[in-house]
Amino acid sequence: MGGGYRKLDTSKERYSLTWNGKSKARQIAQEVSTGTLRPAKEESKNWDNTENIYIEGDNLEVLKLLQKSYHGKIKMIYIDPPYNTGKDFVYKDNFRANIENYKKVTGQVSEEGTKLTTNTDTDGRYHSNWLNMMYPRLKLARNLLTDDGVIFISIDDNEQANLKKICDEIFGEENFVADFIRKTKSTTNDAKTGINYQHEFLICYSKNFQYVNLLGGEKNLENYSNPDSDPKGDWISDNPSAKSGSMENNYFSIKNPYTGKEDYPPVGRYWLFSKRTLPNYIESGKIKFKKDVSKNERGFIFKRYKNELKTLKQTFDSLFFVDNLFMNQKATKELIELKLAEYFLYPKGVEFLKKILLHSTEKEDIVLDFFSGSATTAHSVMQLNAEDGGNRKYIMVQLPELCDEDSEAYKVGYKNICEIGKERIRRAGEKIKSDESLPLENREKLDIGFKVFKLDSSNIKEWDTDTENLQQTLLDSIENIKSDRSSLDVLYEILLKYGLDLNIPIEENKNFYSIGGGSLLVSLNKEINNEVINSICEEYKKLQEIDKEFKTTVILRDNSFKDDEVKTNTIKKLEQVGISEIRSI
Repeated sequence: MGGGYRKLDTSKERYSLTWNGKSKARQIAQEVSTGTLRPAKEESKNWDNTENIYIEGDNLEVLKLLQKSYHGKIKMIYIDPPYNTGKDFVYKDNFRANIENYKKVTGQVSEEGTKLTTNTDTDGRYHSNWLNMMYPRLKLARNLLTDDGVIFISIDDNEQANLKKICDEIFGEENFVADFIRKTKSTTNDAKTGINYQHEFLICYSKNFQYVNLLGGEKNLENYSNPDSDPKGDWISDNPSAKSGSMENNYFSIKNPYTGKEDYPPVGRYWLFSKRTLPNYIESGKIKFKKDVSKNERGFIFKRYKNELKTLKQTFDSLFFVDNLFMNQKATKELIELKLAEYFLYPKGVEFLKKILLHSTEKEDIVLDFFSGSATTAHSVMQLNAEDGGNRKYIMVQLPELCDEDSEAYKVGYKNICEIGKERIRRAGEKIKSDESLPLENREKLDIGFKVFKLDSSNIKEWDTDTENLQQTLLDSIENIKSDRSSLDVLYEILLKYGLDLNIPIEENKNFYSIGGGSLLVSLNKEINNEVINSICEEYKKLQEIDKEFKTTVILRDNSFKDDEVKTNTIKKLEQVGISEIRSI
């Protein structure tokens, strides 16, 4: 009988990481958010000109809301999540009513609601709680990365192993990039074990490993020169030996024709070239013999040319962050300079984030940090842009965790951590702008502003049949937009629903808004009349004069029509000028 057979594995056991709540964590990542992001212009800086975004909200809901608008657009994500040390807070998601749960947790509704609590190691679901928090957020974060995008996650030993396992599952084992070590402190003063524990980890995963390139920043090439006017250009004298090759082919002497001196590679090492290739190196001038040689000096120079370098950029070394420059105390000093040091524990430093940005982003990329904390990532984006002339944009997301009333932050007026983070960005931006050691042209064009958005429930009223007063509900449904919401609130909800960037241009006209150069024409007027429709038709005609193939979508308030006849006539009028995409809210 030809061929062979393969034994089937009938075992139900598989290699995997599982925990209590994993199936729910998967499920919640797939659920659509019922919330929206409301603009807060009064808390923003340079609203009309900035492309940076600061979002206050539960990052799980925010990541859901960003799925359409930023799918495949984020080049680098950095997060510094809770390490689950038993002292820090792990947000237990309410799977059924996350927006209401979020409001209770952040004190926006009755104080009798859920409180932020620490995830103590006495909890039977200590690790499960942390995994249930991280899993859906990482799942959603992956969708936002560009094909060549990467995510960096700071973590320590408490959850490092678990984090790597869930990242292997979400991103794929094959997309693991590297595990960096960062020195955190000089000493831990642990006399009990005798171990001086000084480091934590930075784990990096990619969307697609085949597209990863973490070369970044220019190499220092000051040592290259051309003292002998070599036609091949600048060079340095390099070590001609390496621990490779074979004794037979690469261990031999090289004789200086001027002095007769013979040189051998060091014991245990061999020449980078063989006897066969040696004449070519001599003929080409890559090996240059010296006429005067001292006793301990090699009798020839081995030239390494600048134009032979595979890249002029630096590699990203996994031990780069063991330098004292990246320790916690350096980050604290940066906050001291901004007079905010007493409000944040264990911040990450600007140089640390700047190095990550340098190796993972180009000058026009978008960066996301959905555990924003002290907003070091935003500070670092501005700093690097000021140094290299880049136009990187950031999106910061932070839960507005309430400051303790006994804390220094609360005493000086900061009610939650977001207020401190935004103030850090304001102060850091102004400090960078005034730093005369940085190129003036870079500082002049530097974007130090940010748009603030806040997570909230949808602007559109839900049909509620559970109310005691059904008659009032029927009357309320006629006005389907909540009374405390502005046109701008509704516009940004439309942007999110249609998958448009939160920085897309919005032009306000008398009767409608033109979004994205006319790709959306939106009227939120309480009454749709001929004047409104005619103005929309005229706008579309102008757009078609510029581009005959131009298409637009018109969005109108459903309850703005007097009756069905008016609605039908409106649709016919819009269709007559070529507008076929008409939607109502």
